[in-house]
Amino acid sequence: MKTTTALYKLLPSLVNVCLTFVVALPLLVWVGGLTWKLGWLAIFLSYSLLAEVFFRRDVGMTLFGTHYELPRSLKQKIVYAILYSLSFSSLLFAIWLPFDLLLANLLLLQLPCVYFTGNTLHGFLSGNIKTVK
Repeated sequence: MKTTTALYKLLPSLVNVCLTFVVALPLLVWVGGLTWKLGWLAIFLSYSLLAEVFFRRDVGMTLFGTHYELPRSLKQKIVYAILYSLSFSSLLFAIWLPFDLLLANLLLLQLPCVYFTGNTLHGFLSGNIKTVK
């Protein structure tokens, strides 16, 4: 068992984003705009909560063979899912340019946190939840 790298933290998240996008796609046709973004965010949060609380890991983690190093409390799982979804929301919103918040999140928050703590910011803030392979 070894601690995962930044790449093994990013790839499962990409899978989770793609999976929830497919689920949210009908909303895009139906409502569009900000309502769609908020709907996708709600779907992502629901997915994250279900994966954390009932399955102990999400589809992305399963595909890449990662799991959590230690058992986590229900409170940690809920906090993690909320913070993970908040981090995900940086994909949906922008200030000046498309994906500017996402890039700031990835390069200024997540990557340094992974480098210095071995964990994503949401994993660190929810109890230093580390993933291993």
